[in-house]
Amino acid sequence: MNDGPVTGDAPAWHADVLLGSWQVRRTVIDFRAGTSCAFSGQAVVTADGFAESGEVRLGERALSASRSYRLERRGDVLAVLRADGSDFISLDGRASQSVRHDCGADLYAGRFFFRGPHEWTEAWRVKGPRKNYASLGRFVRL
Repeated sequence: MNDGPVTGDAPAWHADVLLGSWQVRRTVIDFRAGTSCAFSGQAVVTADGFAESGEVRLGERALSASRSYRLERRGDVLAVLRADGSDFISLDGRASQSVRHDCGADLYAGRFFFRGPHEWTEAWRVKGPRKNYASLGRFVRL
């Protein structure tokens, strides 16, 4: 795993705070295609997984979309794993965190902001030979 520096001073949350159901809204700007789309849906976080499903709107088109990750506690760190079990990123208890993941030649650089037990946001900038997009998502507890 190749995570970047973690910022903040003291733990502001614990992984158990994420358990439950969340409303998700996300905007993705695809710089390569010159388009943007909006995702709206729900996410469910359990002790060992994250599952998200909803609808992506690109202009007048609407498509079903989903993603999932495995979650694993490693001491005070929450490891986020892809479905095949390989490492993606790690989160600790800080309110603001930077993460990064090298996916072949593509770099995923992200920021997480935990705003208490009922809201968090994630911002991603993904660049490489195959991808060039930015994403901003907001999670609000249902």
